[in-house]
Amino acid sequence: MGVTVQGYVRVLREQWIIVVSAVLIAIGAAGAAWFTQPPEYTAQLTMYVSAQAGETTNAFQGAQLSQDRVASYVELVSSARVSREVIDELGLTATPETLAGQVTASSAPDSVLIDVAVVDRDPEQAAEVANAVGTEFTALVDELERPSSPSGVSPVAVRVVAPASTPTAPSSTGLSTTLVLGLLAGLVVGVGAALARSAWDTSVKSPDQLREVAQAPTLGVIAFDASVPKRPLTVRDDPHSPLSEAFRQLRTNLQFVDVDTPRKVILVTSALPGEGKTTTLCNLALALAAAGSRVLVLEADLRHPRLADLLGLERDAGLTSILAGLVRTRAAVQQWSGGVFDVVTSGPLPSNPSELLASRQMTGLLADFRRQYDVVLVDSPPLLPVTDAAAVAPATDGAIVVCRVNETTSDQLRTAVEALRGVSATLLGTVLTMAPGTGPRASGQYRSYYRTDLPVVSLATPPDEVPPPSPRPRPSPLRRGSAPEWSR
Repeated sequence: MGVTVQGYVRVLREQWIIVVSAVLIAIGAAGAAWFTQPPEYTAQLTMYVSAQAGETTNAFQGAQLSQDRVASYVELVSSARVSREVIDELGLTATPETLAGQVTASSAPDSVLIDVAVVDRDPEQAAEVANAVGTEFTALVDELERPSSPSGVSPVAVRVVAPASTPTAPSSTGLSTTLVLGLLAGLVVGVGAALARSAWDTSVKSPDQLREVAQAPTLGVIAFDASVPKRPLTVRDDPHSPLSEAFRQLRTNLQFVDVDTPRKVILVTSALPGEGKTTTLCNLALALAAAGSRVLVLEADLRHPRLADLLGLERDAGLTSILAGLVRTRAAVQQWSGGVFDVVTSGPLPSNPSELLASRQMTGLLADFRRQYDVVLVDSPPLLPVTDAAAVAPATDGAIVVCRVNETTSDQLRTAVEALRGVSATLLGTVLTMAPGTGPRASGQYRSYYRTDLPVVSLATPPDEVPPPSPRPRPSPLRRGSAPEWSR
């Protein structure tokens, strides 16, 4: 399928910096060239080619003879021989080749007139050279057309009918025209560069492209927000923001992926590091907990764990401690922010993370958590650098792959998805993160809908400071289990 006009427009809107930069550079270069290049002047003269009357020449034959000669004379005007004669006559220092390049001769079809134009930076010299060319050229034609018989008549003669006068205005391109030409050249180069870059750029740029490459639904689109590094838990810190609404939309879409087969243990991973996987998982956990689900967050990234630091928890005893039999499960479970959701951190980092995550102990632990919680979100390493995520994926009910816009390429995403399907793991869907908030591929923006004059209650507010509760929200469509044994 070819690219549509809308597609070209979208590419230009995305790559507008390249187009604008090329235009500005071209205009600047054109202006600089105009200011540094001295003006040029053009002097013009006209010569008439006529046939001489003879005994065997009638009017028609004479006209035809003149036209036949004109084509050859046009080439002869700017010849080195004529230029050499002009240099000798005027005492110029230019070479015949250089002077010949300043002289241009032309003639209209079926015409016996030859127009000569001479370009020079000195207007007076341009006129002198043009008139000298006329003088020397007519002499040369007389010599060439001279009959062998002393009493014979030259069949063709050339006369100057409009001598050159000193030009008063430059003939070189004006500043405004030069800038316009620079603008057009910059547009051509900029548009070409933008289209070329778009053709070579294989990164995922839109939810539609993400869906096509992954062959799975796009469950959410998370917009870029510069405040996220300082306040990553957006659903708690700014619950009425468009970004928080995007995480709630992700929660809703996830709940209805397969209503007949509830997915309780969900792996959250990505193709590469730095795609927002852990931040997405934590905000999704907050959104699920706010809807009434009992949520456990399990940090299964045993190489570069970030979840415990993000939530402000200790990782002295965690997943590795449970799998190694060093602590009981109850001792490793931590309640975050007064019980909003439970967390099992990574614990001490092992030397064999892939083997631990693929062990029977890990499968059994996830089975226990599946019975105790409504949702278990498993934070795992990226799929491409290591095999940890693929090792634990078969023990889960499905995986979500987080993809960063304009960073993850189609091939990388495709390889990550194949890694999951290679171990028979279910790909529930994808999440596009750091999507642009403005522009042709901007994520959906939400206008202010909530009443901002009412107090906002943080999920981390201690129970004794919470205002009188509103009616409990309807339970999540995800299947609910019994409360954890250690919370009874």
